[in-house]
Amino acid sequence: MSLLRRIQDATVDPRFQSADILRMCKILAARLDHSAFKEWINQELNGYLEDGNLPDYRIFKDLGCRGDFFGPFDSGLKNAPIPPISLPEELREAVSTEYVLQSVSSLENTVSQANQNNTSILRAMWAADAVALFGRDIYKDMVCGQAWTDIPTASFVAVLDTVKSRILDFVIEIESEDPHAGDAEPGKKPIPDSVTNNIFHGCILHQHTQTVSSGSVLQTHSQGTTHMSEHYTNNLQGANVANMANTVKDEARQQANQYIHQSEQKKTLAEAAREIHQLLKQLEQAHPTATELEKVAYVNDETTPSFKRRVAGALQASSESAIDEFILENKYLKVAKAAIKGWLQPGD
Repeated sequence: MSLLRRIQDATVDPRFQSADILRMCKILAARLDHSAFKEWINQELNGYLEDGNLPDYRIFKDLGCRGDFFGPFDSGLKNAPIPPISLPEELREAVSTEYVLQSVSSLENTVSQANQNNTSILRAMWAADAVALFGRDIYKDMVCGQAWTDIPTASFVAVLDTVKSRILDFVIEIESEDPHAGDAEPGKKPIPDSVTNNIFHGCILHQHTQTVSSGSVLQTHSQGTTHMSEHYTNNLQGANVANMANTVKDEARQQANQYIHQSEQKKTLAEAAREIHQLLKQLEQAHPTATELEKVAYVNDETTPSFKRRVAGALQASSESAIDEFILENKYLKVAKAAIKGWLQPGD
């Protein structure tokens, strides 16, 4: 059976995980010699390093927000909805939007755990600073103890289904161009790049990947999402909702940005360190006698140009030594720094 047919069969076979299908697609991408398809596969397998290049199906919009509130004389509200109008206008979209950066394996694990716990809603907890700055004026005479954004587990299932569906569409179109494209010999490009590009943008990106702003007042899922079942009921009739959109001062906004938004540079370096650590560990298992130069070359070969540019940019915004704190094993530090130092050179 051809590789294209094996991939098609796998996309409709529930026994195959998304990661299994993507690994078969990695072979296909190598035989097509198509860099954009390769990069998309790597990001789906390993996770996205930033939200600026997320495909549309990984952006959840118009999510609901809730919180626990405490008032005088032991009064309070549990699991109470947070009306968007009670927040500054510039934060409403941020708290109601989730950028899903995790790998497909991580998403499948999240869905599996939610199903085991019979949980249909997951919580993306707000950072404590966000709660402290904006949690006093949501309900009159009440203070917010914790707040979160509700994310239906069905949304994560939809991401996984979309990945499979778009792969299926892509492979069917490739097969219509050349039924033997998946089994092409090394060094022979079976389909012109112009044709593969059109198929990739039409089937994988759907020609409408959205540009999104970076940063979120929420702690990202890569730091952990709290899984909780919903058991609370509230009678909110007559609740006084304060509109703080006109009362938050510029100074408070600046403070929120300072304390809430994660450092994109640190986030990028942390992801880079994890990726490099995994690559070196794989090489160590396969070739334990590899020299330092061979290790550096392996890291260079297995990372994409965009990955290198992001890491180099993050280091230039801080310092070359900033990567040190993220490499967990000292034996990998020298190789990691040598590889990254090469990415800082002009023209790399």
